[in-house]
Amino acid sequence: MINKINIIHKKSFVILSIASLLVFYIFTFSPNIDYQVYFLFGLVSAIGIPHGFFDFSIGKKIFKKYNRKWILYFTLSYIFISFIYLIAWVFLPGLSLLLFLFLAAYHFGFEDYNYMQETNKVVYVDINIFIKGLIVVFTPILFHFDQVNYLFSVLIGYKINGIEFSIIQKILFIFLSVTHILFEKKKSYLHKTEGILCFLNFVILPPLVSFILYFCFMHSIRHFLESIYILKLVPNNFTTRNFLIVIILTSVVFSIFSVFLISNFYEISISDTVIKFIFIILACLTLPHMIFNMVPYNKE
Repeated sequence: MINKINIIHKKSFVILSIASLLVFYIFTFSPNIDYQVYFLFGLVSAIGIPHGFFDFSIGKKIFKKYNRKWILYFTLSYIFISFIYLIAWVFLPGLSLLLFLFLAAYHFGFEDYNYMQETNKVVYVDINIFIKGLIVVFTPILFHFDQVNYLFSVLIGYKINGIEFSIIQKILFIFLSVTHILFEKKKSYLHKTEGILCFLNFVILPPLVSFILYFCFMHSIRHFLESIYILKLVPNNFTTRNFLIVIILTSVVFSIFSVFLISNFYEISISDTVIKFIFIILACLTLPHMIFNMVPYNKE
């Protein structure tokens, strides 16, 4: 069953990517940055952030020796890691951004490389992990530096100057990335088609739009499928449907409350608030999320 669902998901992503590329490239449609930000907020709140809620089930397995106290140890660990990183964002925003890019690259590469693998077959260090992550994180920076630099300036408070990429560098990067995707071993044609279209999204589409497509409709949906059907992480006292409803509603309420709080505290625009919330909160949650998803545990 999971194989059929996985194929449907890949085909859906291919269709969505083609449709997006046609709309943005052929019909030269480019929505205002504010609309992109609001769209990002809605989808990340409803799809992106909720995929991390499965970490509770992983935490229960990791801390099961503490019996009923597992949730205390898990919650304290998660909050402590996130809080330390949040403090780093406050006092060292530039360094924290750089660290986030490296963490995101490794996390995305790790998740993609180990997708649908048994827990005891997980690979932590492989050149393909770093290549996959580099393509996801670096491609928008290379091809849309001005737009990405604006996002960076909102996050860290200043623009990054003195960085330019030549046509030769871009062509070389395209050649190496496409070569890697096409000649990756033991991958189906559908998987490679999905990979090529994902790469084209990063090259052609506005950075926020390509991020939405990748993070929400590829990365997060994959995590949902793997957590539900392979790792069996839906709590026993929930049906899958009810659990999804609970985590999505919780995420949306948390997101709206956080944006309202940040906007009023810093007295900045809703658009800038959403950018800060989405990426800084994602950064703070990515670190414990990555750690807990990499810790070996007994699936039983």
